[in-house]
Amino acid sequence: MKIGIKTFAAAAAVLVLTMTLIACGNKSADSNTSNSTTIRVGTKDFTENLIVGELYALALEDVGYQVKRVPNIAGSVIHTSLVNNEIDLYPEYTGTGLTILKMSLMTNPDEGYTTVKAEYEKQFQVTWLNYSQANDGAGLVIRTDVSKKLGITTISDLQKHASELRFASQGEVDQREDGIPALEKVYEKESKSVSGRGSFDRLCS
Repeated sequence: MKIGIKTFAAAAAVLVLTMTLIACGNKSADSNTSNSTTIRVGTKDFTENLIVGELYALALEDVGYQVKRVPNIAGSVIHTSLVNNEIDLYPEYTGTGLTILKMSLMTNPDEGYTTVKAEYEKQFQVTWLNYSQANDGAGLVIRTDVSKKLGITTISDLQKHASELRFASQGEVDQREDGIPALEKVYEKESKSVSGRGSFDRLCS
């Protein structure tokens, strides 16, 4: 059994990633949109984004729109797909939006949303729709036997024993500014090794 230590985003004082639907801001296309229009809903190539994209697709179909699903687009190219009019919308996160804009991360979700909304309109002519009342935060898990042996129940406890543990990350967490680097900056952890796989799992809140 694995136990959660703390929500990484809150404990490390890094960005809470507000889940937001992002859509192409072509004003002329918007004015001609009708329920007969086929809307191309893209999703990134991981489970959470596929599920959220499907929710948006079903919601659009429920009000009469035709939807073409374009799943499993690599996160490194999906923004370009939107800008190049290969898809019409996809679920995106304000933290990722700030990264695309090459801007510093923000811990206030409303400030992050307002910033990416304005800058995407200015730079890409892309519109961020109203964000959903949900957020996606990263988390840490640890083996129960290790937690009990070392008395680790918080990230502060984890810091004290960092040199005794092996840490591993999932996906881009070990490289993203709001991932392991932010955790290390705040808690000044030192670990024996960091790899791209293993027991450091991303938890969705």
